[in-house]
Amino acid sequence: MAQKNDKPILLVYGSDIEAFTAAVQSAQSSVPTLWVLEQEQMVPSLTTAATSILSNANLDGGVWMDVLMKIAMSKEVNDSIAQMVKRDINPRLAMNALEKIVSTQPNLTVVKALSVQSVLRNKKDWEVILSNKQKYTIRAIIDATEEGKLKSLVKGVEDYYKPGRISHADAHSRDLSRTTVAVGEVDSVVYSYTLNNILSQANQNLFSTQYLIPVTRNAESIPLRAQLGQAVGAIAAYCAFFKTTADKIDTRKLQTELITYDARLLPLQDVPTSHVHYRAIEKMYLAGLLTGKKKENNYVFDSKDSVKFEEIKPIFNQLHSRSQLWFMDNEGVYLTWKDLLSLVRFVSFRGMEMDAQIQKDWSSKLKFEGEFDENRTVSREEFAVIVGKYADPYVKGVTVQGTILR
Repeated sequence: MAQKNDKPILLVYGSDIEAFTAAVQSAQSSVPTLWVLEQEQMVPSLTTAATSILSNANLDGGVWMDVLMKIAMSKEVNDSIAQMVKRDINPRLAMNALEKIVSTQPNLTVVKALSVQSVLRNKKDWEVILSNKQKYTIRAIIDATEEGKLKSLVKGVEDYYKPGRISHADAHSRDLSRTTVAVGEVDSVVYSYTLNNILSQANQNLFSTQYLIPVTRNAESIPLRAQLGQAVGAIAAYCAFFKTTADKIDTRKLQTELITYDARLLPLQDVPTSHVHYRAIEKMYLAGLLTGKKKENNYVFDSKDSVKFEEIKPIFNQLHSRSQLWFMDNEGVYLTWKDLLSLVRFVSFRGMEMDAQIQKDWSSKLKFEGEFDENRTVSREEFAVIVGKYADPYVKGVTVQGTILR
């Protein structure tokens, strides 16, 4: 998404964290964005008083993580630092971090102490008039107010926006997990937003966050709301940039845009964003090849566990029809390195030079521990790295329902 246009084509309305992350993400996606606040203060939940957040351990990412790292004045992204910062967020430092992020976004215009007075739908765009009588022609709107204020200004949509159900991450089917666009934890529950969750609150490119927050809007919900806002910002920016509607969104293109800006799409609590193989594991989750498992009340990846034939066979066959021939001639309980390399070579049409390259890169580039042994069982983490590198399943398109496109 790269274009230059001084006139805003996307409007974000609201003052708190979901409005902030939505506006920043839209601007990062090179969409000229107007952020309208009804008050002078940005993100009052962080900038009014000292704030303590205990939730979302190991699940922070994206714009929200950027805020935390700027509060800590840390140049490297680190989940331990994030947890430390969240325990005692100083309002002045939070304001400084927010202002610094906004100042680096040339596509973002912020106007304060104004309200939206009129919202009128034209054939393809929205005509928006602010309380200072300034008029804008906008392609997409995000209503990030707690009350959903803009819906009351638009005729014919009053009954369209209704509360939906945001599922716990471990309740999603394998298909739906492929369409994840945001995650977050509140009160020991990890929530996972699918693309359809967001689209259920979109009407003619007017997106509302009102019914997308399944918890009380308190300090503990800030990380969840921040990551939701970034997802909505990316979705609305997609529609504005490509001059299209929400139902035409390419799931993988959208997720790739979010990943480009470090949004976290992985709800697994034992894989922090700073994990050396985080991105490979995230993409394996989004491909549906290796999903999570419940362990001691947490939803985890269990990186060191072995990979079972029966676990990957049906999904591999959906991703690579050629793999059916390989599984006819190869069977077992747990995948060994010899099995994995044979399978990957077979579906990706590679030769034995791949094996030699993996052994050469074992500890230096692949960051694997120990020594290579073809008879050893493959861990879930190693599987994610090798399959992602040589037979990437994430590149396979999926529908909004998560069905793999051939």
